[in-house]
Amino acid sequence: MTDDTPWLSREQLRAWMGFVAVMELLPAALDQQLQRDADVTLFDYMVIAMLSETESRTLRMSVLASATNASLPRLSHVVSRLEKRGLVARCPSAEDRRATDVRLTDAGFDHIVAAAPEHVRTARRLVIDALSDEQVAELGTISRVLLSRVDPEGRFAAVSGMPGDADDDAVICEGRLTGTADDGLPSTVDGIDYRAATTDDVPLLRRATLDALNWSGERFTEADLDRPEFGHYVTAFDPTRAAGAGAVDQRAADLGVVATDGGGPVGAAWAVHLPAEDPGYGFVAADVPELTLAVDARARGRGVGAALLTRLVAAARDADRPGISLSVEDGNTAARILYERAGFRTVGRNGDSDTMLLTF
Repeated sequence: MTDDTPWLSREQLRAWMGFVAVMELLPAALDQQLQRDADVTLFDYMVIAMLSETESRTLRMSVLASATNASLPRLSHVVSRLEKRGLVARCPSAEDRRATDVRLTDAGFDHIVAAAPEHVRTARRLVIDALSDEQVAELGTISRVLLSRVDPEGRFAAVSGMPGDADDDAVICEGRLTGTADDGLPSTVDGIDYRAATTDDVPLLRRATLDALNWSGERFTEADLDRPEFGHYVTAFDPTRAAGAGAVDQRAADLGVVATDGGGPVGAAWAVHLPAEDPGYGFVAADVPELTLAVDARARGRGVGAALLTRLVAAARDADRPGISLSVEDGNTAARILYERAGFRTVGRNGDSDTMLLTF
């Protein structure tokens, strides 16, 4: 009886054992960084990243499974976990009611925008920057050859590549890894209408102020809105104010946008000019209005807050305001990420809050 096992040579064994070590250690290192800095696994990251790069931030489950090189059972388990955290949502497919779509929520989008930079730095540190340009090209070639053996039918995105690639290279989460993802804030959301806020909206702004104050739970009540430091965000709102020489009040007109659906208002963003003797928490200057933004619970996760912010910023720019300021409390990470995406930068500190400013 002859032994026809194709044993490895010493050189082949060294290469194989080194590759096995990389397969074991590299995923663990990437997972460790993402779990520490973003509270997601590498696979969680890939799921969210693929959704974030589609125009509608939505993919059918079967397509998402292929794009993330996963089986449907594994993807379903992970999507369920992400859904409980409010990062994604499942719904029947609009094209095929028998199929299921996965949609990235605003919170999920904010999460991937915040997580991507450090993930890319880690990928560079552990792999890319350790290789020369020629070795990176060789790594790509070797990966394609090996993947064609592992998945000869080309069912998964890592093997099949993407349409339109000149050299048929695989493209996975390209925007998230190259910094070319379009993170521009939306100015509209399907099913939502927008209008300018008026003085008749003061009761609405009062409720919205309470929602904004209670971003982390029921810390404040209706009675707290009568406190001067909170109440002036509503009582001072005047979009008809005319400032100028001879005017009693030199402050410029305030700005506001209200979002509505078939059931009425679902959110508001407004910016009030407050004087130096009665400043807000995010006060910068009397000619820089301070922003407040709130979205009703039934409209959250749809991009309404981002659309309101985009429209208010445009209104302030059109009105020749020098900028807009705001105050964001420690721990309100989702709001902070939204404002940073819009271009706001931290310029000061007030208690347990940062003062942020967007200049035009």
